[in-house]
Amino acid sequence: MNVFLINLDRAPDRRAHMLSELSRLLPDIEVQRALCVDIKAPDWTPPAEFTPGRWMSDRWDLPASDIEIFRSHMDCWKRIAASGRPGLVLEDDLLFSDDFGRIASELMANAPKGIVRLDAVATPMLRRAGTASDGGYQINQIKTLAPSAAAYVVDPDTAADMAATARIERTVDDYLFDPDPAARGARGHTHPIYQIEPAAAVQAQFGSYADSSRDIPDFLKATKRTDVRTRKDRRFSGPLLYRLRKEILRMRHRKKAAAEIKKADQSKYRWGRPDLNKQLRWD
Repeated sequence: MNVFLINLDRAPDRRAHMLSELSRLLPDIEVQRALCVDIKAPDWTPPAEFTPGRWMSDRWDLPASDIEIFRSHMDCWKRIAASGRPGLVLEDDLLFSDDFGRIASELMANAPKGIVRLDAVATPMLRRAGTASDGGYQINQIKTLAPSAAAYVVDPDTAADMAATARIERTVDDYLFDPDPAARGARGHTHPIYQIEPAAAVQAQFGSYADSSRDIPDFLKATKRTDVRTRKDRRFSGPLLYRLRKEILRMRHRKKAAAEIKKADQSKYRWGRPDLNKQLRWD
């Protein structure tokens, strides 16, 4: 079983916590650490393969942290592709339900082609209802943008294609879980994307345990980004004409999405925030 953890060297507390949780949920599984370049390094410069998307993307430019997060995910895709087996990609700030390991194991043994997300955020989205599994969950196809890429399973063919063709010009969340990138003036992939429901994990910044007696370490809640303030710098949002174009595309997309939601067959589609495992809750 391929399990990859995205974790910085300067976050050993998160690493120890995640490895402890994964040893409980996925015993006897070796967890591999992904490439993680720290932007706090004094000699950090953008990687050679990074070219700002500008007019070909919904992001004029990317802050350093988003560039390196994307590269960490790409490293996982390359290694999954080379292995010839599905892989589980995890970021290091997750809270898990007790059945996370079982669900992840089942998915990697019999996952559909594409990308299957196991975590979620409380943002509403449209998805096409899938068939319920014997394991008590559904694999629903995502039909609108779904933020967060903290826990997902990907097959080796999909991983190989993304590793070969992806451009680091959007956030990795938007790249992975956007079924209609062209509507936002961006480039993406063409692979199907799915959501496990109820979601079996949530990032500590977005949720907590339903049992309030379970402590969540402070180091899981605090961001490891060192460029939070600079991410809002005007140089990342582009010139006025670009911002106007982006807003027009956003309005068109919202209108299109609203029409799709309105006409969606309620017996086949669901609109709203994803269901979350009963052991977890949104904050």
